[in-house]
Amino acid sequence: MTEAPVPVTVRMTEMLARHLDCQSNLTVDANSLDDLLSELDRRYPGFRDSVCDEAGKVRVYVNLFVNRELVASRPDALMSRLSDGDEVYILASVAGGAR
Repeated sequence: MTEAPVPVTVRMTEMLARHLDCQSNLTVDANSLDDLLSELDRRYPGFRDSVCDEAGKVRVYVNLFVNRELVASRPDALMSRLSDGDEVYILASVAGGAR
């Protein structure tokens, strides 16, 4: 039997939110980070590609936290289970600048 998705708060950098034309604080119903990214990609096409590489792994410059615990570097990061009321932080690194 499939579990019903639970409400999760998603917070992301303003830069990422502007790039994807979405709010930086959202509520998404999901059971795992993979489900969460799929739902966000459905709402905001291109979202998953901004977070994951071509192999489906979290991009090296993106940090994913669940309740302030860094999970992005885990091999099974996207399988991380989510519970009602969890907070997911998506932090994309920023680099570059003027010469």
